[in-house]
Amino acid sequence: MLRMSCGQRRLVSGLVCVLVLGLGLSAMAQDEDNPYGTDAGAAKKPSKGKDARPDEAAEKATDDSGTPAGGSEPSKPAEEASKPPREMPAGEGPKADTRSAEMRAYQAAMKDRRLAATAPISRQRLRDELVKIEEKLDNGRRDEAIGQLVYIVEAQRFDAFKETDEGRACIFWLGDSLGRAGAHGPARGYLERLLGGKVDVWFRRAIRSLVDFGLESDHPEVFIKALAPVASKAPEEQQGDIAYLEGRAEERKKRPLRALQALARVTPRSRFWAQATYLSGLIEVERGQLKKGENLFCKVADPKATPKQALLFGGSDFFRVRDLARLALGRVAHEQYRFDDSRYYYYLVPADSDALPEALYESATGRYEAKDYEGARELLDQLRKTGVDHPYEDEAWILDAYVDLAACKFPQADKKLSQFLKRYEPVRDTARALSKDKQAVRKLVEAIESGSDPAAAGVTGDARRIRAVAALLRLDPAYGRSSRRLAQLEHQQSGLRGALGELDDTRQVLAKPGELKAQSARPIGDSPEAKLSRIDQQLEEVRRLVREAKEASKGKASAQLKALEKSLEELEKRARDAHEETREAAPKQDAKTTKDLSGLVVSERERATKLFNEAQKLRQVLLEQQERLAQDALVRLDKRLSRLLRRARLGRIETVLGRKRALELEVEALSQGLLPQQAIDSLDAARFLGDDEEYWPFDGEDWADEYVGGEGLR
Repeated sequence: MLRMSCGQRRLVSGLVCVLVLGLGLSAMAQDEDNPYGTDAGAAKKPSKGKDARPDEAAEKATDDSGTPAGGSEPSKPAEEASKPPREMPAGEGPKADTRSAEMRAYQAAMKDRRLAATAPISRQRLRDELVKIEEKLDNGRRDEAIGQLVYIVEAQRFDAFKETDEGRACIFWLGDSLGRAGAHGPARGYLERLLGGKVDVWFRRAIRSLVDFGLESDHPEVFIKALAPVASKAPEEQQGDIAYLEGRAEERKKRPLRALQALARVTPRSRFWAQATYLSGLIEVERGQLKKGENLFCKVADPKATPKQALLFGGSDFFRVRDLARLALGRVAHEQYRFDDSRYYYYLVPADSDALPEALYESATGRYEAKDYEGARELLDQLRKTGVDHPYEDEAWILDAYVDLAACKFPQADKKLSQFLKRYEPVRDTARALSKDKQAVRKLVEAIESGSDPAAAGVTGDARRIRAVAALLRLDPAYGRSSRRLAQLEHQQSGLRGALGELDDTRQVLAKPGELKAQSARPIGDSPEAKLSRIDQQLEEVRRLVREAKEASKGKASAQLKALEKSLEELEKRARDAHEETREAAPKQDAKTTKDLSGLVVSERERATKLFNEAQKLRQVLLEQQERLAQDALVRLDKRLSRLLRRARLGRIETVLGRKRALELEVEALSQGLLPQQAIDSLDAARFLGDDEEYWPFDGEDWADEYVGGEGLR
């Protein structure tokens, strides 16, 4: 019954790709008022003692916008990032459209063609299919699982089993898989079907998935609205999850009091108790209530104060949030100049934690401010021995030199500061030059996104410096969010391109059902869309060559350059004509055959083409946003490195003054008849011995019979 032929699989696969990609493309678009992402307005910068910076694993607690070496300091070009997100009216966002009517129409059309399954459905067959579907999901074959689930769930014969345990399992896996693929709208439509029935395991799992998708979505309000009717009958742990989602939504809207009220309803039985408590502490600290924030952090950081149920329900993320809470405690203590307390809190971060480098660096900063230079030196040495790359390497370098400077080790401090200037000053100059050249930024972004060598992207400058700037740019949080969105969109576009080819093949098969031919009528990559994509790439390369030729000619126009520009104009015109011909050649929908299978395929082909064109426009918008974010990140990197370079130069001046003062003290001591410590050490013979030598001091007695070497001289 549920086994599909090759043609059925191709048809369903193409339709599902269009369904998922079409309803998922809206999730890729960013708000015009906030191109830095929804979380940028609500993100928190980890300052000394105000809050802690969550990592990827604790992303549900709060989003990261720290101060990495790539330069994430706020600046005027990034003022939009500090704006609160646009408040969306209730109900705006991805619609819960599962397109069931279209799927049922396909089922009916296939039945008319005698292509549909005729064997009856049974619960045992559903169980067997679920085993195969779960195996595909475990192996990462999500698209195939979605296609199979759509074919099952949207069959008319499935209605008799939709309230059974197997039927509800099929609906859940379909909604959950769509949500994991980024299609939050249809996922919500399927999962909401499980909320109106009995309170069983699929009811609870549907709530769990809806909460997860709400936390990922740019519009959590629509998920809160969907969960509101069932919040009262949900189990205690699920009520806490819903309350956490409400708190996160209020916190994004910059409503701290409402957020605190919602987060306070999260009980220890919720898997988000640690995140909710930690986020409440961050909100209290931002409001200036340091004591309240510290008490909330202690509930997570102190094992004795943590409820036992929180450990059972929190999962592995609980311990990562605990590390962040300990960092937050150290920062609060540091803010209040309680350096011993901050040292203790930082010490609680375990050695296997991802936050260990951050804890060691901030602890060393606290010891330096407390004038415990030996303690700061010990912590910096421990940070160096970890051998882990961290976002504070440049800051730690400067701190290391200043610790030597405070300990009057002027030669060592001067050497470290000189090395810092030699390494980072060219990088700063390169970042400054790139930030003023939009064409260079575009080339650099293209190289980073393609994974190629940034030094080979045509950007003028030293190769090592360009690679260093590209590596620092990847660390910028705002740029990273934009890159992830663009990567997701390109992944969906590739699937949509494949769906277009499958729909074309299906239409040809339906037009000539008796014809025997290969599965694909054209070579791989020979579709019109693929050809146009290659033409666009080649045109972009020609534009780059023309641009570089203009730069090399320094404004002097040559006949060869003019001919090349004229050829480029002709190629661009031919490319536009090719795009127009491809759109005109697309099959048109006939109103008379809309209900026929061929007409439905043609209609779906038109919709897929429209979606692909919209995706292309959206991709261009994302590229422009990404270039703007990259330029802002380069400006922040320039300002950050300029600040550190100024500190390095001031440090070198301090080393010169320190050496001068040390010589003055030495001369003053000599005038008083006191030898300097270096002269006293030079009188100790033992200090000149090697590691493989041993010194026996003279004991004051010399016996004549022990003299050896003078025999037979008389």
